[in-house]
Amino acid sequence: MKFTILSHAGLLVEHNGVQILVDPWLRGSCYWRSWWNFPAPDPSLYEGLQPDYIYITHFHWDHFQSPSLRLFSRDTPILVARFYNDRMIQDLHYLGFKNTTEIPHGGRFDLGMGLVLHSFQFGLLPDSAIVLTDGKTVLFDVNDCKLVGLPLKQVTGRFPKIDFVLRSHSSAHAIPYCIEGYERDFSELRQPKDYAEEFTNFALHVGARHAIPFASNHCFLHRETEKFNATVSSPEEVRRVFDDRVRELGLESDCSLMPPGSSWDDTQGFDKRTFDYDRKDEYIAELKRRHESLLRGYYDEEDQEALDAEALRKYFGIFFRSLPRVLSWWKPIRVKFSIREANDMSYWLLDFRFRRLDLADAITDADIEISVGAKIINDCTRINMFASLAPSKRLSIKLKDKSRIADVWYFMYVLEQFEYEVLPLRKNLRLRSVGVRLRRWREAVEFLKILVRYKVMGRQFRIADMYPPAPGFKRPIP
Repeated sequence: MKFTILSHAGLLVEHNGVQILVDPWLRGSCYWRSWWNFPAPDPSLYEGLQPDYIYITHFHWDHFQSPSLRLFSRDTPILVARFYNDRMIQDLHYLGFKNTTEIPHGGRFDLGMGLVLHSFQFGLLPDSAIVLTDGKTVLFDVNDCKLVGLPLKQVTGRFPKIDFVLRSHSSAHAIPYCIEGYERDFSELRQPKDYAEEFTNFALHVGARHAIPFASNHCFLHRETEKFNATVSSPEEVRRVFDDRVRELGLESDCSLMPPGSSWDDTQGFDKRTFDYDRKDEYIAELKRRHESLLRGYYDEEDQEALDAEALRKYFGIFFRSLPRVLSWWKPIRVKFSIREANDMSYWLLDFRFRRLDLADAITDADIEISVGAKIINDCTRINMFASLAPSKRLSIKLKDKSRIADVWYFMYVLEQFEYEVLPLRKNLRLRSVGVRLRRWREAVEFLKILVRYKVMGRQFRIADMYPPAPGFKRPIP
């Protein structure tokens, strides 16, 4: 087996002439020019590449990026997890990819020549992790899919000796970073070191010989989001935390930094490219200079775009009809959108109690105020993409008071559940949805255990503590 890191979450695995490409965001930006590969992959890594298969772990644009997918033949077989909705299949068909296969949770797909892919799902949002093995080497691409407890034991029970684990190590959400005054009010929430500890504990928990910081290697170049570069957990910092933990526990495991172009194969071992992550500011400044013309043109487009009020009304009209009334009573929140459009501002109020959207003004009172550009809102409402708004960080959030942070989580969550066809609730009774959830029964059991442990018994909740080191893990590294 050989694998090569191509980009942020782009991975190429080869065995006996068979190639599978995973999550190919290879060129350009995503999330409305907010995210950029860090470092950017050399085009020679993907030019002319025509893999036998492409696997896409989930729907977020840094994994499902249409400009990169258009590099490949529309006849390329595309593999995805069989989620409780077929949104990914629909969008792949829209792009022209009709040769698509859904793999059920816990299922396997024989890629040929002894290379096998296993797909596992986890989380409130549709997401998947994969295991690739040739019978000798086991590569666990966790990506953004943060398995824990019984669902994780399903993987480690089947693969007790994991050679490589690739996992994200930084925040991809707007909360708390996009909340006004978050440094003052929420500084204790999810710091970069927390993510480094979670990465470390996860890798040691599954007993990986090699841990590779992955799927968080991006930076921000847009004028609205470049300030968030300070919130990204550096792979160098991850390795320092990892090495300290390994020494503390007396374990034998390695954290390998693999910038784009780095590879490993079972005959030659590692071939690592060099990149100085500690000189991040210099590299980002150079990227901004390189893409200055593109960014400036995009700013002009955004500044000139007018709000599509009809699309906004239609989206939230369908949303409120899909939302169970009990949720409107339980969370009668008021959310105001302050929308920047062509040389003007417009204000819209979502009132959950009365299940309606109305025009508002600058002084309208609300529990949550979200400031965002018209171009972004238009995309979110026209193509059901509010699920991409939070990771983009292309928004600013103002809370009526600190306690409203829970309402922001709730608001983002119900929008995502609407777009992922969990709402209206009757969609969960479809045979497809029931079948998927029955295969994922371990998650329901684990959720109940977590609820008892941390809510009923009142224990302190830290994600990193959910991954104790595997007992007896001490293997030599070849």
